[in-house]
Amino acid sequence: MPVICIGELTVDWLALNPGQSLAEAGSFFRCLGGNASNVAIGLSRLGTPARLVARVGADVDGVYLRKTLGREGVDIEHVLVDESRPTAQCYCLTAADGEHAYYNFPRQNASEMLTTSEISEEIFAGARFLHATGISFTAEPRRTAVALAMDTARRKGLTVCFDGSFPTGEDDEARRSFEQAFAAADILKVNLSELLFWAGISSPGSPGDDPAAAAESLRSRYGLKLVAATLGEKGSLLATTAGTFACPPLPVTCVDSIGAGDGFIAGLLHALGTRLSSEDTADALAELTGPDWLAIGRTANAVGAMATTRLGAWTGLPRAAELAPLLAAP
Repeated sequence: MPVICIGELTVDWLALNPGQSLAEAGSFFRCLGGNASNVAIGLSRLGTPARLVARVGADVDGVYLRKTLGREGVDIEHVLVDESRPTAQCYCLTAADGEHAYYNFPRQNASEMLTTSEISEEIFAGARFLHATGISFTAEPRRTAVALAMDTARRKGLTVCFDGSFPTGEDDEARRSFEQAFAAADILKVNLSELLFWAGISSPGSPGDDPAAAAESLRSRYGLKLVAATLGEKGSLLATTAGTFACPPLPVTCVDSIGAGDGFIAGLLHALGTRLSSEDTADALAELTGPDWLAIGRTANAVGAMATTRLGAWTGLPRAAELAPLLAAP
């Protein structure tokens, strides 16, 4: 049964020389990008069918994205071609300390123009999970369309996963819509800075900085079944109704950390899908035990780690056979 991934789909341009500004950078690597599409490819490579709902322009970049997704086995029937707006682009710069900065253009690109009229019944046919991306909530009409898809999925009994990534410069309306999405989700994924932001903690190391307590606080506040927090080199935390579990990291040689979070989500949803029956709703998450959650977290960590081993957000995502040796490691 497929996982629906809805939202952002872009062409990423990754600057190859760290420490350069956008004006200085001259060498770039072109790569498919966007949280929803990265997760869809990650799932497909692991053997979990994925259906992508998004928009591209009627241009060479749109052709590139659709062909790449099709080659990876992603269902692109609902990747629509916008005849009037260009495919979304994202420049990614890497600072000398390894931190990334993103520049998206143009505004009113095809990816932002997903509308409620495109959230059809056919999208949900046979699906068991829906994954939505937080960045999709920063532009209309896509924000309203993705919110409708989440509400519809919940009503139909699908388990809803939401990536709580939030550009902190966005307006209050965007922030309110995020919190509404939290309430509509069963699973919330955040990284450490996002976890602390939504928990109201100013920065890592500040008073009250306790990731486990913050994750449980978010889970309880919004009635979530699971808060999954990625902690970089420290692994991840899974705050569940059965308790909060620390999942240790797995060693790989990191080339590029872009896409690690998307890989983690793909691994998480794939692992959940292998443990739940096709008839299970989100309520079945409460029946999973501590050992179940630790195994799920290990798979998610492994996929996220392997995503960092190649340049680009999706190129390092593993197939099941490639993942097995890392999962078997001590």
